[in-house]
Amino acid sequence: MIIAFLVVRKQFIGRRAMEFVSLLSFAIPGTVIGIGYILAFNQKPLLLTGTGLILVMAFIFRNMPVGIESGTATLKQIDKSIEEASTNLGASSFLTFRKITLPLIKSAFFSGLVYAFVRAMTAVSAVILLISPRWNLVTVSILSQVENLRLGIAAAYVIILIIMMMVAIVIIEALVKRLVMKRKAA
Repeated sequence: MIIAFLVVRKQFIGRRAMEFVSLLSFAIPGTVIGIGYILAFNQKPLLLTGTGLILVMAFIFRNMPVGIESGTATLKQIDKSIEEASTNLGASSFLTFRKITLPLIKSAFFSGLVYAFVRAMTAVSAVILLISPRWNLVTVSILSQVENLRLGIAAAYVIILIIMMMVAIVIIEALVKRLVMKRKAA
């Protein structure tokens, strides 16, 4: 959301380049990103290959453009005069962002979060090269079971994956409703 805010609301040299670079991970095939992570993080001092941290990093940077684009689209719909009024009344830029802008873009943030979560839970291409025996993923296990013609086990994994995603989406939706109710009560 910070990158979306900077791209939409601030004028500075390199703004378009920053937006382009932040969206680039969506244009690059997942397998290429996986190979890039292996090459970048396979030697000391950044030896992360085979760890859970490299998987988390791959998911974050692979799905970051979704959040940026949802934030950008939402911020373009919000009139700048609301934020200008806050700063004219003496609020700092940080306070204006926290108290005015953030509540207005909260729904875009959470919808981007849900989309990124579902994509991360079902991703294979970017992480197929990054998994290890210690850090395996359900989607890779599903693919492995299908390759070995264990379709019943693969179907069971798929059902577990769907249930996990539904539970996570319900929890995120409940959090959003709770935050909206808290905001309306205040």
